[in-house]
Amino acid sequence: MSGRLPGARVVITGASSGIGLASARAFADEGAEVALLARGEEGLDRAARLVEQRGGKAHVLPVDVADRPALGEAIDEAASRMGGFDVLVSNAAAMLFGDFREVEPEDFDRVTAVTYTGAVNAIRFALPHLERSAGTVVVVGSANAKAPLPTFTGYAAAKHALRGLVGGLRIELRAAGSLARVTMVHPGPVDTPLWRQVTTVSGFLPRTPPLSYSADRVAGAVVEAALNPAKAERDVGPESWALGTLYDHARPVADALLSGVRWWYRGGRIPAQSAGSLRHAVGTGETSGGLLGRDLTGLLGIARLPIALVRGRDPEADVMGIEATRAATPDNR
Repeated sequence: MSGRLPGARVVITGASSGIGLASARAFADEGAEVALLARGEEGLDRAARLVEQRGGKAHVLPVDVADRPALGEAIDEAASRMGGFDVLVSNAAAMLFGDFREVEPEDFDRVTAVTYTGAVNAIRFALPHLERSAGTVVVVGSANAKAPLPTFTGYAAAKHALRGLVGGLRIELRAAGSLARVTMVHPGPVDTPLWRQVTTVSGFLPRTPPLSYSADRVAGAVVEAALNPAKAERDVGPESWALGTLYDHARPVADALLSGVRWWYRGGRIPAQSAGSLRHAVGTGETSGGLLGRDLTGLLGIARLPIALVRGRDPEADVMGIEATRAATPDNR
């Protein structure tokens, strides 16, 4: 087998689209066998076909990571099918768009159950297998594990908590002489389908981040983390490092910047077409959500955003050719 991980066995949560799917493809390119975990069987089946088209072997295991007993069974089943495993990529997450005061408590708790508690339980169930194989946990964090994210407070809070868990666990494993290792990858803004599938309180989708990184770039960092887990944390792009540094050392500046981020997200005029991904499987076996990337096309799109704002249009809809409603958006106070 070719690649740097021939015969490696990898379990990936949130694998039916976005970073999870991109990571599955990247590990397959390195010669690994992958077990794909997510809620939606249709998206997982398509993801498995994409992995197999690259010469990899994929196992489909539909499961909601918020269901602890079912998650434990799925991880054990993955180990049974592959004869153990060497890497866990904890990637599953849920996002809910809206200010904290607008969000229903049950929905906030659901974000936590998937993004934080689901990751905690995946790591808990995986550790016995990884200690036998001297394996690695790679946790997909976020720039917003280092600084808040207004209008996505539940997601940012869960990522903060996850970073605290990973840091403490790393020290405990080292002190215990465990052969298992844990590391974390923090991407900046990423182009994934999640932005078009997010559950929203207002009924309007948020504006998406301009100049997003591709899911494939993040997947490359995930593979590198699995290969070299001695590095505790990795940033994808300068935004993650810069935002954390600014928030730690120049809080008033960071707060002003994040107030602008809130204004940007809440200015979206594109109506949500569904209830979103919070409680429903929406993975489609795709890595991109069609956001503006960091190539020439993306740069040209950014150049058009001020023009759209002056014209009183939703700049994202104007740049990307999306029909947007002219109804009033939620206030941006």
